This record gives sequence, C-alpha cells and structure tokens, in this order.
Amino acid sequence: MSLLHDFAVLCVLMEKKRVPDGAGGYMTTWEEGLEFDNYQYLDTSMEARRAQQEGVKSLYSALVQRDFPLEYGDAFKDKNTGLTYRVTSNPDEKKAPKSSTFDLKYFTVERFSLPQ
Repeated sequence: MSLLHDFAVLCVLMEKKRVPDGAGGYMTTWEEGLEFDNYQYLDTSMEARRAQQEGVKSLYSALVQRDFPLEYGDAFKDKNTGLTYRVTSNPDEKKAPKSSTFDLKYFTVERFSLPQ
C-alpha cells in the first residue's frame, strides 16, 4: 500500500443521458458510471488566485490511474461529499512515463453543477 492511497477519494463518472420527457421532447439526466480513485487538491498558487479574481471557478489539480478513461469535459462526483467537478484539461497529455513507478496522469478540474 502506497502513501498516495491514503489521499485517494472515491469518485464516479457522471454519464449524460437524454430521455423522452413524455411530451414529445427530451430531458437530460445524469447517471453514475465507472468508479475511480482520485487524488485531488485545491490549487492555491498565485496564478490560480488571480484567475479566481477574474471569474474562473476554483481550480483543482488531480491525478488518476494512467489507464482510466477520463477525457476533457467529463463530469464526475465525489462519492463522499456529493460535490461534482468537470475536467478542464486533457489528462492524456500529462501521463507519467511507462517506466515510472506511479502509473498516473495529471489534469485540472473545476467545481461544476450538473445542468438539467
């Protein structure tokens, strides 16, 4: 067991579904998908604080397993708190090298409310 696992938070991908609304239209619903361990922390750097003052939502830095299918724009929920987040960078662009002992990839996220 790695020290890193002490900081893992169980999360679940939120899958967007369009279903008939019964009146000839459609409505959006969100269903839970794959679960994964997320290693996330709030970015409090000067750049992040400046971005927040300019209207950017709280930015978080996060890590997941290198082979987990997470993409830019995906939404996920923290299973402990119920808070939802959206991926704001491409995780596949910042994967650890295959020779690394940590098989992780890095990305940024923001707090996000799922639209209805």
